[in-house]
Amino acid sequence: MRQYTLRNSTLMALLCLLLLAVPLEAKSSKSKPITKAKAREMRDKRKMAAKRKKKELRRAERKVRVQERISEKKREKKKSGKKRTKPLTSKGLAAVKSKLSYMTKKAQSATDSIISLNGKEYVKYINNGPRSYYTMLVYTALGSEYKCSICHHVHKEMTKLSKAVNFSQFDPPIFLAYIDYEGASKVFQELQFRHIPEVVLVPPTNNTKKLPLLTMFNKIPGQYKLRSAGRTTVDDLANMIMSNSPATDINIPKPTPKVYKYVGLAAVSLIALYLLVTGLCFKNVFKYREYRTPYLLLVLVFYAWCAGAGMYNIIRTTQWYGGRGGSPEYFYRGMGSQYVYGSLIVGATNLGIGLSIILLNSWALTDASEKEASSLLRKLWRFAFRLVFNPWLVMALAVYIWWQLLGIYTSKKNGEYNYGAIRDHELFDSEKFYKDSVRWFKRTLVGKSAFRMYRKGSRMFWRFFRNNLEASLNANWAAAVSSFWAFYGSTKPKVMDKLADLQNAVDTYVLREKDEL
Repeated sequence: MRQYTLRNSTLMALLCLLLLAVPLEAKSSKSKPITKAKAREMRDKRKMAAKRKKKELRRAERKVRVQERISEKKREKKKSGKKRTKPLTSKGLAAVKSKLSYMTKKAQSATDSIISLNGKEYVKYINNGPRSYYTMLVYTALGSEYKCSICHHVHKEMTKLSKAVNFSQFDPPIFLAYIDYEGASKVFQELQFRHIPEVVLVPPTNNTKKLPLLTMFNKIPGQYKLRSAGRTTVDDLANMIMSNSPATDINIPKPTPKVYKYVGLAAVSLIALYLLVTGLCFKNVFKYREYRTPYLLLVLVFYAWCAGAGMYNIIRTTQWYGGRGGSPEYFYRGMGSQYVYGSLIVGATNLGIGLSIILLNSWALTDASEKEASSLLRKLWRFAFRLVFNPWLVMALAVYIWWQLLGIYTSKKNGEYNYGAIRDHELFDSEKFYKDSVRWFKRTLVGKSAFRMYRKGSRMFWRFFRNNLEASLNANWAAAVSSFWAFYGSTKPKVMDKLADLQNAVDTYVLREKDEL
């Protein structure tokens, strides 16, 4: 039985192999042979692919050669240190001459030989070429509303530099200029400054292209720019010019020491020593208290100094005055700072008001019964003195000075001060402010308790009103209305009778007057 099964299994395996072999032979026998046209197409494709690869290799080689040539040119330029520039045409030379003459005229007419440029002048004479001069340019904001103390510091250093050296004598000439944000805000926006002031030395150029402002500013090398403008001194500006221009012999004169401080201190100490020695020599040490005039003068000076915030000027080292475009400003616009001249003016106005009050007080305390003057000159002097120093005139002068002081605060410092008058703000009249304030008050602990008490109280009141007062009030109101109509019905005929009698009397009087006429 086992042998039979083995035979059968081997026969079945052979049959399966035969069956599998038959379709494979059929398939291999059915496959078509490759024709000549197809072989030609395959050959052409291979040739095209090879040609493409050769072209790509040639392009890559060309790119490498071009990059090598560019790098070689850059190396040559760096070694030579000079850029190849095309010679200027007749138009370019005329433009250079006109620009140079304009800048020289503006430097001669400007204060301290520092040129003030606006936006159009900056684009024409600084940004666009060609130009045959150097320009030390400061991008600044000198307006008092910008509160830029560093800008004023750099401007002071520029004025010192302009007073020290005449830069027009150099070849090529060097001009000092500044451009203010107020007159050229578009320039500042296009240059995308993150901070000001910026100090830049713009070199001459023969390039006639009109470049955008930002690209021209970025093309200026870093050695021509001074970044640390907050600590800039005259020496820093002079060193930058000497290192990047033909002006190599700039000598800044050193400031002489302020001797008057030491002289004043020595004089005050000598006077104090003299007073001390003479006071000790006298029997009465307090004899100097009898002299009231020096004490009065010292008190008045101290009062004016305090009213003008003199200590603030010493601590903050404020500037004497500000301004923009060459016009000085003695009062700092806005809150938070001041100028020395403005504080002196405010102190003087306060001192004038105080002196007028002192005069009025002293005249009020004087005795009216004075002896008449014997001579004519004394009479005239007394009359002129009373005419000029009249109490009413002094009072009017004090009011005028006080009004000017209020005007300074209103026009220069804070427009909403309004000469000290109360002005309602729009915010407090708006419905939104009222709703927001009520909402905020409801969130607080006091507001929550207050609103709870208000709700409970209103509920209790209306409950008490409905239960106890409403019926009696309605009855009283109905009785009052009925009594009023009854009174009106009873008095109406009497009133109408009286009105008829009055009309008859008027008619008889009018007829009588007609008969008489």
